[in-house]
Amino acid sequence: MRGVRRHLARPDLPEGARRDLSDALHGLLHRAGRPSTRNIATALKGLLNPPPSHTRVHDLFTHRRLPDWELTMCVVQALADRAHALDASVECDRFNQLWLLADEELALDPLAGGRDRPPPRQEATRPTSPAYAAPETPRRVRTSSPRSFMPDPDRCRAVLFGVGDYLHLPPLPSVPAGLRDLAAALTHPTAAFAAEHSQVLVDPRDATKVLDLVQEASDEAADTLLLYFSGHGLIDSYSGELSLALPDSRTDAEYTRLQYNWIRRMLLRSGAQRKVVILDCCYSGRAMNSMGDVNALPLADIEGTVLLTSSSPDRVALAPADEPYTAFTGELIDILRHGIPDGPPVLDVDSVYDELYRRAVAKARPLPQLQARGSMGLMPLAVNARYRGAPLG
Repeated sequence: MRGVRRHLARPDLPEGARRDLSDALHGLLHRAGRPSTRNIATALKGLLNPPPSHTRVHDLFTHRRLPDWELTMCVVQALADRAHALDASVECDRFNQLWLLADEELALDPLAGGRDRPPPRQEATRPTSPAYAAPETPRRVRTSSPRSFMPDPDRCRAVLFGVGDYLHLPPLPSVPAGLRDLAAALTHPTAAFAAEHSQVLVDPRDATKVLDLVQEASDEAADTLLLYFSGHGLIDSYSGELSLALPDSRTDAEYTRLQYNWIRRMLLRSGAQRKVVILDCCYSGRAMNSMGDVNALPLADIEGTVLLTSSSPDRVALAPADEPYTAFTGELIDILRHGIPDGPPVLDVDSVYDELYRRAVAKARPLPQLQARGSMGLMPLAVNARYRGAPLG
């Protein structure tokens, strides 16, 4: 790649992660001798197939939108290989982290439009070149600070409710303890939520009381809104939708249950930037399907949302009689309380789900399900109590 000194105008970006990424790209370009975009595109012939045009490379440095991740990583590798005293692998890791932070920032920006988002991804096949060292997908690299992008507790709201004492259904005596202890784990000083902004309802008999509390939290939450339910899940015999069983619910009377779709509508109307729903009940995976109006999107298809369930759409959940919590909630509490050995410094949604899934497989229990939109998989939930790296800042 022959060097041609040429100035590429930096995009006009506000202060933040996207500007940091742009500045780092221009800094790397300078370290590599400022080759032309045509020369860079030519160098990518061994990394991408088909190779990008020089116009796409030019846009990567000059356009205000977040660049395509794969193109970014390949350009970084090509420039790092050209620059002196730079390790291409280290640079790829550094830019992977910068890109993920920029993507997270964009997902949380309510004013971001189409001109800010990455261009449509072009179909490409990677060559089997030994020189290709860019990661297959964006790696979930965490920042050194455990508070990076941690939700603001004062602007978050959480509602946790569940039922253990049923009149017409089998009792679930471990639910109340799970509710209280999960709320404590989520509101610990090293976790994301505040106790004063978290409501816990045990055995609520009135659906209106639950919905009023969810509506109040939806209206107040500006950063993150979290909803958790533990109890029996039932399937509507007419629509096939998920409903949540209250103490007086009956299997032969749909009108005695709390329809999950009612809660979903409240959450979708909330002004919270991030919405997290955790369901520990039988058939909870049905919440991931579109319900009600055929034109309505399920919660999991809305940007800035996370839906974590204890089971698939057609599987029952598990509440072992000899354990203090239900199977799913017990593992979740343990992960938040005690961390993940050899895990990242911060427990985000992805790392918590991966550990939940690993444990379920190891114990032959129902497999949890996760849908996270945008960069929501990177949303921090708590500091990892078992992190063994450098001291957390």
